Amino acid sequence: AMNARDDIAFLAGSEVRVDVLRALRSETARPSELAEECSCARETAQRAVSAFVERGWAEKVSPDQGYRLTRAGDLVAGGYDEFERCVVVSSRFRELLANLGTISERIDCETLSEATYARATTENPHAPIDRFLAVVGDEPVEQFHGITPIVSRVFNQAAGRVIGPETDVQLILDRDVLATSASEYPEALERAEELDGFTLFVAEESLESGLMIVDGHAYLGAYDDGGNLVASADSSGETFVSWAEQTFENVRQRTSEWS
Repeated sequence: AMNARDDIAFLAGSEVRVDVLRALRSETARPSELAEECSCARETAQRAVSAFVERGWAEKVSPDQGYRLTRAGDLVAGGYDEFERCVVVSSRFRELLANLGTISERIDCETLSEATYARATTENPHAPIDRFLAVVGDEPVEQFHGITPIVSRVFNQAAGRVIGPETDVQLILDRDVLATSASEYPEALERAEELDGFTLFVAEESLESGLMIVDGHAYLGAYDDGGNLVASADSSGETFVSWAEQTFENVRQRTSEWS
């Protein structure tokens, strides 16, 4: 009996096999057509298809002798694509995931796959901050929901530019950050208090990640132990934004409103 690991190794062991499987996913085809589509020899395509038939992933369609995927093969193809995407995403967002803290437990590959990634490097240490500023913009916004684990002048200035008298603002800070804000940026806090649409929530737990939703665009920021923004992911895609809204809500439910 073949085992799953052998099947995975067999499929992943050759790019042509993966290509042939994907080609058959979209249409019924003969080995000669598969060879053309996958830029390989006809014999190679034929070998791959025969091996798929043996595994129950493909079947011959008569009378034209083309092949198509079985439902089993279709499931394998979909699962392989998903696994590959997950490996790519996990590797690409490694720095972000390593510094997110507990928030990362609820994020999956699909959610991240649509996001723009920025990472602080020696060449470009401000990449995540630049991305943050680009997402916030400089025009007044309707909605500004944020979780911020640190106090920063950059954040205060950016927020100050886009938060207008009409903006629905919900901001979550933890006790330490609130205390620092009150002593270092009292005027920013006072100005915020005067706004009708401003609500401040205080978390008892220490917050580890930054999250912001501005007019349907979500931004997730990861900080190192020194409070430096090291990586970010942002998107206005539906999956990412609804993940962010749900995460914001989960955190907000464990806070108390500051008055």
